[in-house]
Amino acid sequence: MGRQKIRSIRREELIRATITAIHDHGFADLTVAQIAQDAQASTGSIHYYFGGKEALLEATMVHLLGLLKAAYQQHIATATTPQDRLHAVVQANFDQSFLSLETCRVWTQFWAFAPFHPRLARLQRLNRARVRSNLIHALRQLVPEQDLNIKVNAIQGYMDGVWVQLSQSSQTPDFPLLQSEARRFVDQTIAQGGK
Repeated sequence: MGRQKIRSIRREELIRATITAIHDHGFADLTVAQIAQDAQASTGSIHYYFGGKEALLEATMVHLLGLLKAAYQQHIATATTPQDRLHAVVQANFDQSFLSLETCRVWTQFWAFAPFHPRLARLQRLNRARVRSNLIHALRQLVPEQDLNIKVNAIQGYMDGVWVQLSQSSQTPDFPLLQSEARRFVDQTIAQGGK
């Protein structure tokens, strides 16, 4: 096995351990030693592969954003109408390949601490801008221009709210129910004052 392959595998193991450590200990109290313990590695390996805790946290967030992007691409691939595209944006956020109690708790903690960490704040801004752009693109064909901003804000607020509620739950998400309710919310939102 090549050196690059081993490096890639080890980086993935450390990212997975970071997700587990944040879930178990919380972002505020997270230490490099806890991550290393979950990864069954030395603290030195975190510095070797990432350069430190901040870069590892950024790589972990990039990993989660990659999972979200893959879920979105899977949903958008079958979308044929503007409403389908709108559903794809929302459904990706509640896709079983991406959403779990663990990722949900990690995700909400990342966003809560992002304002205090410039590298995480940058990722948060990029993600919100991408989601907003996708929502606007689909909604522009479904609602009057003067309603566009309020509908985008309502849908983004809905998705964020569901994530916050799930992060405080102790039960595994009911994915079919989440997706069904999300579709219903989106459909009701575009129907109110729509074209």
